[in-house]
Amino acid sequence: MKKYVAAFGLALTASIGMAQSNYPAQAVTAVVGYVPGGAADIIMRQLAILMGPKFPSGLVVLNRPGAGGSTAVASIAQGKPDGYTFAFVPHSNLTLSPQVNKLSYKNPDDILPIINVVNYSTLLVVAKNSPYKDAKELLAAAKAAPGTVSVGYPGDTTISHLNVLELERVAKVELLKVPFTGWGQGSPQLLGGHINAAVAQPTEATSFLEAGTVRGLASFSEKRQTGLPSVPTMKEQGADVGIGVRYMLITTKGTPPNIVKYIHDAAKAATETKEFKDFAASHGLELAYQDGNAIREAAWADYRKYGELLKQLAASK
Repeated sequence: MKKYVAAFGLALTASIGMAQSNYPAQAVTAVVGYVPGGAADIIMRQLAILMGPKFPSGLVVLNRPGAGGSTAVASIAQGKPDGYTFAFVPHSNLTLSPQVNKLSYKNPDDILPIINVVNYSTLLVVAKNSPYKDAKELLAAAKAAPGTVSVGYPGDTTISHLNVLELERVAKVELLKVPFTGWGQGSPQLLGGHINAAVAQPTEATSFLEAGTVRGLASFSEKRQTGLPSVPTMKEQGADVGIGVRYMLITTKGTPPNIVKYIHDAAKAATETKEFKDFAASHGLELAYQDGNAIREAAWADYRKYGELLKQLAASK
């Protein structure tokens, strides 16, 4: 009997080892937690094109919107640790969302970070025919009529949402907050006049800014963005608010190290191409490489920082 058990164990070990060494033997799925047309979707699809040669059976982008992107993270946290599914997510899904919502994952240790791809800062934008010429005018209107100036953003417990909450606190105004599932849903609301302003990510707003259909009132950044030098920071307009966003690839805990390295190396090589560098520059993105260990360390630092900020926001109400 012992011989049979030992033989079975050896066969199982060999089978697992062969599956790992043959990776990727089938199509791989990259999950995005937002609707098509949003920043995460645009960036991941560009990344998938450049990573494609390393995944001969296919690298498929799957949109799984919901809960400000947390639905995608939850699917990874509960997934199979085989490397055939990973996700492209903002750091807020690991550091902010679990502190606000009841989720199947609790903190950054419940997933496996692979590589940080890009960083960026969000924008406050309005439709071209908006009466507001800058953020000062919008905030003045909000102060004069509390709860009437509407601002949309891509989901609760996102960095965009946190910037709006912090703007309310710092500027001492009350905004009418309108969450949506991504720019694909939010832009029609803005252009149709259903909301007064929206928080948008440079990647998704660039074409609208170039076409003149929207105007940038402010950037939630420390300094003016290189690709958008005409858009002043919120700080320049009297409200020192600017929390940036980091986008990364994550997968399920327990995924074999060699498979994690394969995905990491494929993504890193893609970001180092001229095509991706040009794409990043034209969409207001900062290339910001971090490996999994660095991501985890930064995520825990942000988890603690956002926890304190949430306490301050609660106390100010």
